[in-house]
Amino acid sequence: MSAPISTKVFTLALVTNLLGMSIYYDPTFAQVGEYCQFEREAIATKENLRNAVFQDTSKSRNLEATKEYQAIIKEHSQSLNTCRQKSWLKTQGIWLRLYPCDLLSGKLDEVMDRIVNKGYNQVFIEVLSDGKILLPLSENATAWNSLVLSEKYKNADLLKLAIAKGQERGIKVHAWIFTLNVGTGYGRGIDRNGLSKSTVARQNAIARNANGDSTISIVENLGKNSAGEVPTKDQLFVDPYNYQAQSDLYLAVNEVVKRKPDGVAFDYVRYKRGAGAASVVSNVRYLWIYGASSLQAFRDRAENFQGREIINRFLKQGYVTPNDLKFVKKLYPQETEPLWQGRQPSDQSGQKEPAIAYWQKELWQLAVGHAFIGVTYYLDTVSKPVFQQKIPASIAFFSDGNQPVGEGFDSRMQPWHLFTSSYEWQPMAYAVCGRSDCIVNQVLRAANYAPSGTKIAPILVGQWNEPFTNRPSLEVQMQAIRSAVPAITSISHFAFGWQTQEIEFSRSRQICKL
Repeated sequence: MSAPISTKVFTLALVTNLLGMSIYYDPTFAQVGEYCQFEREAIATKENLRNAVFQDTSKSRNLEATKEYQAIIKEHSQSLNTCRQKSWLKTQGIWLRLYPCDLLSGKLDEVMDRIVNKGYNQVFIEVLSDGKILLPLSENATAWNSLVLSEKYKNADLLKLAIAKGQERGIKVHAWIFTLNVGTGYGRGIDRNGLSKSTVARQNAIARNANGDSTISIVENLGKNSAGEVPTKDQLFVDPYNYQAQSDLYLAVNEVVKRKPDGVAFDYVRYKRGAGAASVVSNVRYLWIYGASSLQAFRDRAENFQGREIINRFLKQGYVTPNDLKFVKKLYPQETEPLWQGRQPSDQSGQKEPAIAYWQKELWQLAVGHAFIGVTYYLDTVSKPVFQQKIPASIAFFSDGNQPVGEGFDSRMQPWHLFTSSYEWQPMAYAVCGRSDCIVNQVLRAANYAPSGTKIAPILVGQWNEPFTNRPSLEVQMQAIRSAVPAITSISHFAFGWQTQEIEFSRSRQICKL
């Protein structure tokens, strides 16, 4: 649908740009189409004005250009807002990674202008990922290194600046935070084997399996898996039951909300996904629950001595045997049977004792539940500063990350079905089947589980106007979701740097040295 910008009659003239050409801003150029994208004439006018502001060395010309550039930013903001109000899609978001050189004069303005030009009125800025945090060097007391390490820019607050630049253009700016995946730079001293060079506390904060492996000491095949995720050996996950891990991220989140973003999005609210056959786990020894804190919490789920002993044997061996059951009964004869949280005593009067397969299943379900609860508890702990400031919170998740697969379970152990309606749900609908069906099905699965009143905002991968990686164009995907779930009025796209028109622009920003 078309929504022209304000019909206010005026003409703004810029004396001269760098090429010596006169620029005239005619508001009729800024027409927007069905997806609230601006036309080429309006985009070009704004770009020329921006270049004049940040490149012209003449003070008088720069002042005039600045005035006119600010005027067109305001007009485009109003136009975008009007278009979104009339559209079924009230919020169209994009996920964005910033780089140190975005601190250079005019660069963030260019990034945000490009986002507005495509009709986006929401942006998710990567704040904590790959072991780096988007906080000024001079104010960073967290367990992560600042993204910008230059002493010259030690006071530069890239996050705060990006929030201001986005909001100036009518964009809601959300902070995008990796949660359990803290990155290899966590603690400023984690080596490639996941061992801390700095403190014992952070060594104990790392998630481990029964072999003592961390998530970066397991070598995976690189490349996208079927879910569109890019596995990498540089992902370091923490033990969600560990107090040090909780307090480290809590502090980081608290610092982020001080910058007053419009929202906070939590990503990697799960465990690491294995590659190939390891993407499914069917033995407790391969779950990431063998950190000291997680083990202690698991053992504490026992409600009697028999229960604690059989849990210990299950954790150590990966299974239990009839002899294990006989041993614990002999060890604690005063107790009838092993008990733990969630398990009701069985009525064995005149009946055979449960078969070993029963106990194996019960213990496996306990382990899965333990892994799930750790994720949700960790999330609720670290997100407290967000809710205390009454800032909207959301969670990005895979809609198939919480289910059994054959005899095992999806190794991500992502318990999104336990998330509450306090968070906006953002299912990553990345399915690949050449059509929209499988993508819509992932969204429907999340919608069917969502508590009443939950806001659902799917995340899509794709390109405008053309198919991409065996997926339909973004327009086709969005229309299919609209037809299937009319209540959805918010959708985002992953990611800015993946869009064809922005690949070279993003690469130049990435390789630039500050």
